[in-house]
Amino acid sequence: MKRIILAHLLVGMTLLLTSCASMRPAAPEVSLLGLQLENLTLSHAILSADLSLYNPNDFPLDIQRAVYSLTLQDIQVARGQATEKLHIAAHETGALTLRLSSSYLNLLRIGRNSQQQDIPFSIDGQVTLGGFGVLSRTVSFKEEGIIPLSAFLTLNP
Repeated sequence: MKRIILAHLLVGMTLLLTSCASMRPAAPEVSLLGLQLENLTLSHAILSADLSLYNPNDFPLDIQRAVYSLTLQDIQVARGQATEKLHIAAHETGALTLRLSSSYLNLLRIGRNSQQQDIPFSIDGQVTLGGFGVLSRTVSFKEEGIIPLSAFLTLNP
């Protein structure tokens, strides 16, 4: 009798674990909403990037951490991580602000190369979803686009 109960328990746990493993969340869709110059120091410019994260899943996502890299005109401007936790309901959008630090050298290289009207950007990285241990999952994201040069000309530190 104990073997039958143990066998049923084992089958039940196996079904539970395999159903959880098949529930793989899709990566959130990331969009760059804005890029602002926050502060100037003696060696760096401090920027903030506002991201929009859309949850395409039928269940909520808990974002535990984001690791990112921002590239402007093929020049890596900043890289870092945000540890701000974010809960996004199913088919809803959440916002995350990233703090970026860039050296003046990189910004001068961008300014020297911007004879054109627009500056291409790319922000890519990974977000850690879920709880702890086997419940967490890391997914990659990448967003590319164009920032009009006029947006940089109107920045006020």
